[in-house]
Amino acid sequence: MSTGLAARLAEKAAADRRLLLHRTGVALAVLALLGGLAWVLLLSPLLALRADSIELAGVGGEVDAAQVRAAVEPEIGTPLLRVDTSAVAERVATLPAVEQVQVARSWPHGVTVTVVPREPVAAAPVEGGGWVLLDDDGVQVTTVPEVPADLPEVTVPLSTSAETAPALEAVLSVLGALPPDLLGQVAKAGATSAEHVTLTLADGATVRWGDAGESQLKVEVLSVLRQQPAGVYDVSVPRSPTTSA
Repeated sequence: MSTGLAARLAEKAAADRRLLLHRTGVALAVLALLGGLAWVLLLSPLLALRADSIELAGVGGEVDAAQVRAAVEPEIGTPLLRVDTSAVAERVATLPAVEQVQVARSWPHGVTVTVVPREPVAAAPVEGGGWVLLDDDGVQVTTVPEVPADLPEVTVPLSTSAETAPALEAVLSVLGALPPDLLGQVAKAGATSAEHVTLTLADGATVRWGDAGESQLKVEVLSVLRQQPAGVYDVSVPRSPTTSA
């Protein structure tokens, strides 16, 4: 082998070693960078959730901001990428006044909790005093000492939402079908079930409405019956109405 060829082969071998070392160095640097990034994101307090970076939206009224914040507080100090937003949402969703909730990370140190509150549509008396506010699904939102001025007073079974919802829906459907002049005469509305809606008028008369079906016909029949004084007007079977003292 000539001296020149040997020199060229030695030079190539040295170049290959330098390239290998360069590639190895680059690979190690990338691994170190990724490791450092993983540490910052998953283990370091540098990007951890801070108490002063918790933002709440949709709270107030029946949704207690302090209770929503308390559902987030167990995650304080946890690196943001490891904050269990699903667990936070589940805790917030257990609050009776919350209908829907979304939890989103807000980099670098916060989360935003957006709440859709339940809207009370009626007030029902509670045994022992007070009033429970119900939404249109029959869910008991909260209890208050007095009936809010903008809510109708209704009596429906309060044992379970499954029982309350159909009765409440029937009551609200009936109230919605009444013309303004008749609605203005209603002091109370109640139901023991969806098939047994009862109205109490301002003059003390009782209207046995039955279910929410054929409400328009029942309105017309009741208008005729009201021309004669009575204590009870039964329009539950509108084609065979009755009155009694």
